[in-house]
Amino acid sequence: MGAGYHGGFGSTSGSKKINAISASSSFVGTRQGDMLKEYAKAVKEEPGFTDVVIHGNPNNAEYYHNGKWVNVDQRTVALMLKRDSGYKSGSIRLISCSTGMLDSGFAQNLANKMGVSVKAPTDTVWVWPTGRMTIGPSQFQNTGTWKIYKPQKKGR
Repeated sequence: MGAGYHGGFGSTSGSKKINAISASSSFVGTRQGDMLKEYAKAVKEEPGFTDVVIHGNPNNAEYYHNGKWVNVDQRTVALMLKRDSGYKSGSIRLISCSTGMLDSGFAQNLANKMGVSVKAPTDTVWVWPTGRMTIGPSQFQNTGTWKIYKPQKKGR
């Protein structure tokens, strides 16, 4: 079922079958049909970054818990990361749709809260079963980019 899902917001039945999964607005994998967690395992690590995979949008992130979507801000994600044994410290690559779209959006706020650089996609990030990623409005349009946000001091 995973290949028929777009960002966890429901089935895309009736539309053209897709081969990639998007990370639109989980730490992922708690919902039937959500293959993002599995596909992300094949993504090649980027030296100097810890990958964080969660559904997202320009202003927040979401995960599926007890049958419903839970919106979380950068403070909650930072707390989740600090409690996660897989994250020690250092820069983060946020594999999370559109979290790098806004200059003062989710990625910047997470960088500020964590005190580390955060690399995030400027549009929907599509993760293929092979680990390949494309950033754009569809899995076939790689028109977006990765943007790096550095922590900023308060009051700026």
